[in-house]
Amino acid sequence: MSTLTLVVIPGPGARTVNISSLNTVEDLVNQENLTNRDIIVNGVSLQRSSFSTTPLVANSEIFATASVKGNTSVKNGPSQTGRPSGGGRGNNSPKSK
Repeated sequence: MSTLTLVVIPGPGARTVNISSLNTVEDLVNQENLTNRDIIVNGVSLQRSSFSTTPLVANSEIFATASVKGNTSVKNGPSQTGRPSGGGRGNNSPKSK
C-alpha cells in the first residue's frame, strides 16, 4: 500500500493518505476537497495548471494551504499629504539641559 503525508493548513493538520487509487495531484485535490488551495509537494509549489500532469509518489509530503488575502489599502505607507514626516523616535532634535 502506498501512502503520503497530507498537511492541510488551516485545517485538521497532518495525516496519512492512501494513494493506491490516485494517480495525480489533481486526483488528490478532488478526493480531499482541496480546491482553491495552494499545493506544495516536497517543498515545491505547484501551479494549478500542472496538477493534472504531476504524478503522486509514495512517501511524498504534500501541503495544502489556504492563501491569505491581504488588505489592498496601505495604512502604514509614506505620507500622502506632501508634508515631511518626522518627530518620531530618533528624529527629534536633542533637548538641551
